Amino acid sequence: MSNTTYRIDLVKLIRFVLKYIWIVIICAAIGFGVMYQRAAKRPDTYTSSGTMYVVNANPNQVNYGYVNGSDLSSAVQLIETYSVVVRSERVMGAVLECPLDVLDAEGNPTGEKILLAQKYPELTSAMVGASISMASVNETGMVRVMCTTYRPDMAMDICNAVLAVAPGEIMNVVGAGKAQMVDSAVLPMAPNPRGERRQGIMGALVGAFGAAAILLLICLLRQRVTSAKELSDQYTPPILSSIKRSRHDEKDPGDFLLSKTSSMEMVESYSKLRINLLYSLVEKQNHVVEITSAISGEGKSTIAANLGISCAMSGKRVLIVDADMRRACQRDIFHYAEDLPGLSDVLIGNCEWKKAILSTQYPMMNLLPAGQLPANPSELLESNAMKALLEQLSGAYDLVLLDVPPINIVSDPLTLSQQVAGSVFVVRQGYSNHREIRKALISAEMTGMVVLGFVFYGESANEGSLYSRAHYKSYYNQYESRDRKQRTASGTSHPTGDRADKPAAEAGKSGKKSKN
Repeated sequence: MSNTTYRIDLVKLIRFVLKYIWIVIICAAIGFGVMYQRAAKRPDTYTSSGTMYVVNANPNQVNYGYVNGSDLSSAVQLIETYSVVVRSERVMGAVLECPLDVLDAEGNPTGEKILLAQKYPELTSAMVGASISMASVNETGMVRVMCTTYRPDMAMDICNAVLAVAPGEIMNVVGAGKAQMVDSAVLPMAPNPRGERRQGIMGALVGAFGAAAILLLICLLRQRVTSAKELSDQYTPPILSSIKRSRHDEKDPGDFLLSKTSSMEMVESYSKLRINLLYSLVEKQNHVVEITSAISGEGKSTIAANLGISCAMSGKRVLIVDADMRRACQRDIFHYAEDLPGLSDVLIGNCEWKKAILSTQYPMMNLLPAGQLPANPSELLESNAMKALLEQLSGAYDLVLLDVPPINIVSDPLTLSQQVAGSVFVVRQGYSNHREIRKALISAEMTGMVVLGFVFYGESANEGSLYSRAHYKSYYNQYESRDRKQRTASGTSHPTGDRADKPAAEAGKSGKKSKN
């Protein structure tokens, strides 16, 4: 039943993310605001820096980028080594014990000395190591030593202590080359930029990418069917028609029926379904068709009712059988009384099928209600009485449409699979998912059910490219406008007629049924 395994559709993923782009924008705005405020509330930091020059032990070696694996003869290699050595506990301890000049109020040396650890008792060797960094200046032998702290004077003193202690200490450890201070550190006059905007942009990117990733994951997990092309690409049964679902504020299922207010696009979609379905039944022994779906809520009952109306208007004798005896969905559409006898009563022998038939507004279409809820619906559908009933109905009508429960909910459609010409699967856009469709098709294949095709049903089922939407919308509008003028001049009604629930509803209210 399936052409290929499920594949990731990048276009579908992108469209899904674009559909919920507002979520991405909100998350990006939140990320920007959080990171911006976090950067703005961060205390000011100050950076002081000085330089020292690394002298190679081999004066003939001038290529500082050259690295000899057996000897540290490159000054650049020595700089990398120095950066590690300076952060060692030994050097950091020596930095804390480095004497500093005591300055007067004007910043001039007083001649007195004080240890770095005495001037800043809160300092530890780990704090000093975390505050300093070293880098080569333009890939030369010059090394810039930088210190960043929350106090400008502390940054200057630590940097000068490192410049004073580091050359001697690292020479004792490395034993190759030498280094000397070039520029001492000075007091930084302004704090470092906090980078609120940069941090905000980073937060926005993280928020946007995080939201997009979550949306992509949701899309992959949901596996909802969004286009008819997905069905044709992944499954063998053909698409009989793509039908646009009416947008109604009312919750009455009868509002979805074909009527004189229905659009020409909707009328033509059901005409296409009728033609394709009847063509597929040409070589079949009977013209009994199941209308089912994978799960509930996909619109199979509405499709069955409107398909019956379309076939009746084309001159076919049609019978809609509400074969969902657990949940009579056609009752909600045509509004017949609950106590009317129907399919279940016919199968248990309490009523003849001709007496249970209800007429509708359409002379060529009748309705067989579900009847009273039996204790064993599946057994009744599998009985010889059901087989005999379908044979009689097939002889009395050109087309018999069975509105059966979803195939993944109960086994009723599978029970009837050998007694009907085939089944039509209704797939609702943005509601049905591939997992349930595959499960239903596997069950159908195992029981020998003939799947005649899919009906793709959704709010944007017929929307293709921008050109196609504009072209056909203009075409249908012109056609409907001309047809409306003709009907106004002649006083005739729309070819689909009024709602088909009036006679059935009247029969339900009066308690009388019209005979076929």
